[in-house]
Amino acid sequence: MMHKRFSTRDVPHQHGFDHGFDHGFDHGLGYWREVVAETYFKLQLRCGEGDRLDGQLDVWDLNGVQLSRLQSGALAYRRLRQHCGAQDRQLLVTLPLHGEVGFSQLGRSTRCAPGQFLLESSEEPYDFGYRQPNAMWVLKLPVATLKARIGEPGRFCARQYDNRQGMGRLFHDYLQWVTRHCDTDHGSTARALMATQLIDLLALSLRQHPDALQSAHSAVRDAHLARIEAHVRQHLSDPALSPERIAQASGISLRYLHQLFKDTGQSVAQWVRELRLQSAHEALSRANGRTTVAQIAYGAGFGDQAQFSHAFRKKFGHAPSEMLRPLRAPVHPPAR
Repeated sequence: MMHKRFSTRDVPHQHGFDHGFDHGFDHGLGYWREVVAETYFKLQLRCGEGDRLDGQLDVWDLNGVQLSRLQSGALAYRRLRQHCGAQDRQLLVTLPLHGEVGFSQLGRSTRCAPGQFLLESSEEPYDFGYRQPNAMWVLKLPVATLKARIGEPGRFCARQYDNRQGMGRLFHDYLQWVTRHCDTDHGSTARALMATQLIDLLALSLRQHPDALQSAHSAVRDAHLARIEAHVRQHLSDPALSPERIAQASGISLRYLHQLFKDTGQSVAQWVRELRLQSAHEALSRANGRTTVAQIAYGAGFGDQAQFSHAFRKKFGHAPSEMLRPLRAPVHPPAR
């Protein structure tokens, strides 16, 4: 898969940026700021007084999910309010390897050590840093991919999650397996499959954390939502899936079903539609040259292909057929 490497050792000593959040002199920090903005999103940086920053960042693309390994000397990163909202909603999942990192967002502060991971949202200001040289694996993924599995992910940010037991261990172990295959070109279908499985395992490990699950809603409400989601995902390909059927299968009234979704910012029908579009996008990422748009549409529960294509383009900015086109391009033998 595509591999990019950035290193402060490849740039001159002076790069024209300061060493503090707002003023000072440069020691590789300006270059690193540009690299961080390109790889993740805009942040202010600060490092030790008078020390030249030594950093390296390796980046791999997993078809919509980005995997990176960041290593550098002590650094503080700050995302300001003016940095937020200028791009698609993104999440970072950080797994420190050598030392503890500190993180504050949404009024919560936490310390995350090796053996743990945390979530950072691009939508809200935050502070992130480490006082000693460190290295970490970082996953960057669109909010929509995780929201389709766990609901609004903001309530999971700025909390530490254990990756040494339970589903957290499974997520960590699978991530480690993926990192060992970073530089092997398995093809776009395999990359998309790895990305989907990583997100699924991440969602399961987040759900397992009791504080996060009960941070904004009651345990009873979350139990209902978990049962609703399980049923919907199992029957997503059924075009007759409706709020009435969902409520009946979940053992609750239709009125209570709508009440559960009242504070999510979307209706039950909108949520199901988002799940279907996300499922279709993932299926297209794994498709082969014989797959048709109609198969994808019907497999995701859309009864009308034209309606599906319109909704898909509106959400993702391109038609579903555009994701299939490269798979059908003729392969010409090399000229002799």
